[in-house]
Amino acid sequence: MVKKEVVIPMLLFLCKRFVGLIALLIALSTLVFFFTRSLPGDAAALYIGGNAKPEQIERARIELGLDKPLVVQYKRYMGRLIHADLGISLRTHRPVFKDLMEKIPMSFELVLWALFIATFFGVSFGVIAAYFQGSLIDETIKWFTSAAVSIPIFFLALLLQLFFFNYLGWFPLQGRIDSFLEFTDPIKNITGFSMVDTLIAGNSKAFFNVAWHMVLPVTALFVGPLGIIARLTRSSLLDVMDQDYILASRASGISERVLFFYYGLRNALSPVLTVIGLSVALILLATFYVEMIFNWPGIGYYSLAAIMSLDYTALMGVTLMIGTVYVIANTIMDILRRIVDPRIK
Repeated sequence: MVKKEVVIPMLLFLCKRFVGLIALLIALSTLVFFFTRSLPGDAAALYIGGNAKPEQIERARIELGLDKPLVVQYKRYMGRLIHADLGISLRTHRPVFKDLMEKIPMSFELVLWALFIATFFGVSFGVIAAYFQGSLIDETIKWFTSAAVSIPIFFLALLLQLFFFNYLGWFPLQGRIDSFLEFTDPIKNITGFSMVDTLIAGNSKAFFNVAWHMVLPVTALFVGPLGIIARLTRSSLLDVMDQDYILASRASGISERVLFFYYGLRNALSPVLTVIGLSVALILLATFYVEMIFNWPGIGYYSLAAIMSLDYTALMGVTLMIGTVYVIANTIMDILRRIVDPRIK
């Protein structure tokens, strides 16, 4: 049975985080609203398109509520946010929320794979480097992780294209699926996640083709966070292994492997979980570069089109989405920290 002294603090923590999330979204939406309203250009004219007549622009301004004072526009915008109404995209003429629900799964497919690989191999490399401290293995991992952290993500993506597509021809240059498969074995949209949808539909050709297309963009996304996680895991483990209670346990006869992989690793995971949460933001931001380079039809590509067309409603929706995902990811990491490290109050 779960103890009250564990449940009550956790509930209070979750309530505080929920209130913080609401406050952050209010502040973020306010900042983005007034910033986008200060951008040059006429939103009504952009909504109508080229060769718009003055009377058409005026009708669009009334339809979009741009004829009202700025304070009234802000109140209406915040009121719609409560009902998950992010407005109408000036570029697609569709609800922004609907556009995001179509694009987010395509981006999260890259983000989740990159985060999983970066976490698994980052923690593994960090543990191996700490266990073989001072050896050739340790020096090799330190050199590799330093290079991984140092290389810019957009430059790494271009290098991957140059080497694995242009020189070796192992992987496709860009896109989510080969063009001919879009006609012969199209992806049936069920969840929005390409690999999941192809598995559910039993479309093996499209499944392996999508997986093949994902290799290079996912690699470009996970290399940097992998280096950060590996270096922090190594340093955190070495710091824990020098603590007095570890030295006392070693003197009492507990084996070195038990000390290292049970006591040491568990106590070293708390700061590692924190940096994993921060890596979510890093990967999300990097997705914008990677999707443009690899022509991946996700949220980054959608944002680029919104920026080029000054679609401020779409930009506000994307900003709020990223802020929400970042706070939720860090809240999950804080909960895991409390589980693996009982010392955290």
